[in-house]
Amino acid sequence: MASSHQQSGNTSGAPALELSTHIVQFVNEFDSFLESVRGLTHGTRRKYCRFIKRFLAEWEPTGQLDWSQLSAKTLRSYIRLEQLTESRRPSNSPFVALRAMLRYLDFKGLKPLGIEAVIPRIRKWRHAALPARLSVDDVEKVIACAVNKATVHPLRDRTIVLLIARTGIRASEAARLTLDDIDWGNAIIHVRNVKSRHDRDLPLAQEVGHALLTYLTRERPRSVDRTIFLSTQFCRALADSSTISKIVRHALTHANIKSPRGAAHLLRHVAATNMLKGGASFKNIADVLGHRSLESTAIYAKLDLPALSGMAMPWPGDAP
Repeated sequence: MASSHQQSGNTSGAPALELSTHIVQFVNEFDSFLESVRGLTHGTRRKYCRFIKRFLAEWEPTGQLDWSQLSAKTLRSYIRLEQLTESRRPSNSPFVALRAMLRYLDFKGLKPLGIEAVIPRIRKWRHAALPARLSVDDVEKVIACAVNKATVHPLRDRTIVLLIARTGIRASEAARLTLDDIDWGNAIIHVRNVKSRHDRDLPLAQEVGHALLTYLTRERPRSVDRTIFLSTQFCRALADSSTISKIVRHALTHANIKSPRGAAHLLRHVAATNMLKGGASFKNIADVLGHRSLESTAIYAKLDLPALSGMAMPWPGDAP
């Protein structure tokens, strides 16, 4: 059977899977379903499809997708395999992807729902842990370290790190910024929120505006593509938010700061925490970050530990 060497979405450095044409076709159709029917973003779809490729390659290496043979036992075997994976912490992601695939099979009339009950849900308590944090000095160090000897695009990379640290926009939003999103006259950045699909306007600080202008005039290649941040090699938009995250992680590494998962999101946390310490209300922070629920913003209160300690109730029995 003919096969296709799939490499799309493989950013981890792991070898790409050899997938049959039947699996490739199914995954492409599944991806189209997730986009057109479920309305999922590119990053979420890519993550789902990565897990589904791995599941299908494990279940049917020959690519003969006989859905009548898909059983609870098959799913349990894959679940055990995922739970033994030590390269990442326990996550619901592979199991959410499997449930999405089963819903798609039901939608197509290929397999009725029912066996998805064997797929576990890893319980995650909201706000159970403190998010990673950086000091003000750390942030300035990271911005400075965005430019180093290994940096191929120094002006672009520094501008990206500075933009996220000062405005708190998501990596996906930074990747999609276009020349038309910058209102220079009114000093406004128009952010197209690809997650909640609610756009918002952010102030264009002089520092960020100067960095953008310097990059646009001195380093950005000439291109018909209106996206601001381009790959110089191909003169086109960066692939996706993972490229932005790599740029931030690179800066963190050169600043000798341990890079957690979601490096770009760490800088987003910093921007939100600074707003909170500056006296901004949760509603204002939620508006800036593009949160539709204040519950998503509440996590930043835990980073202002001095303020929280002043609100703590005395422990029973402690001396007054």
